[in-house]
Amino acid sequence: MMKRLILISFILSTIISCEKIITFEGEDIVPKLVINSIFESDSVFKVHVSNSKSIVGNGSITNIINASVLIKNTNGNVIDSLTYQNNGFYIGQQYPVQNTTYKLEVNHPNYNSVNSSDEIPDSISINYIDTNTVLTNGFEELEERIELTISFDDPIGIQNFYLVESYITGPFRYMYDFDTTWSSYDTTLQVEMILTDEVFQNNGNPKQNSGIFNDLLFNGQTKLLNLEIDKQNEVYADGKEIIIKTENIKFYLHNISQDYYYYLTSLELYNDRSGNPFAQPVQVFSNIENGFGIFAGAQISKMEL
Repeated sequence: MMKRLILISFILSTIISCEKIITFEGEDIVPKLVINSIFESDSVFKVHVSNSKSIVGNGSITNIINASVLIKNTNGNVIDSLTYQNNGFYIGQQYPVQNTTYKLEVNHPNYNSVNSSDEIPDSISINYIDTNTVLTNGFEELEERIELTISFDDPIGIQNFYLVESYITGPFRYMYDFDTTWSSYDTTLQVEMILTDEVFQNNGNPKQNSGIFNDLLFNGQTKLLNLEIDKQNEVYADGKEIIIKTENIKFYLHNISQDYYYYLTSLELYNDRSGNPFAQPVQVFSNIENGFGIFAGAQISKMEL
């Protein structure tokens, strides 16, 4: 039975760059290795290694800088030995291939060795994206939103799991300045989406930076996915709060592995319940044997508008 709480530092190496403290239940109070790696076919292997911290000890969560990080094939042969870069990240030289199972092995003299395995799912292409401008009731007045309808074909006969994200560019102005002049802004910023489609599992919160869903309602069919983006978005950039207009959109459709899906859904549920003393505790999913974290594959399809 799970009896004690362990604090874990989770870092998603490809889509989350900030440190997040996650509560785990476990009977072993000895610190363990924490692994975070999302691998995709358009980039080399990248693995973040840190350690866990027991609440009954005085240790700290630190990045591990002298670990052996190996990627192996199903026969146990090493196909990539990752090199330490900085801030706990190890970088490889090989690009993963879809529908190939990869095994991760991390060794360190002060911790138990950890391992995991996963694969990259099939690539799912976006057929097209239709846009439409709609009006919705805002805080004080009507606000414009851009309605997106994304078409893609879901493979038949297998269960698929998806993650979507939206990034924009456009003119901006500082939110609390009296100057109302709009300036150009070349940096691409991730924005919240209003997840209007019935397939999204957003725990009652329709406005999210990313949307997670599976193909239970449309397996093997052409899916028309619906969501909205505000025409004007309040974001935090360059140390200040700004308002940026949506002019250009980069939409990402990720076909993710089952383990990655379980990790994201449990992490979202954990975040929703954090700070609520009456909520049932949530344990974040991990597929790391003898440790904590995630090693999972994903495919990306992108379309720019």
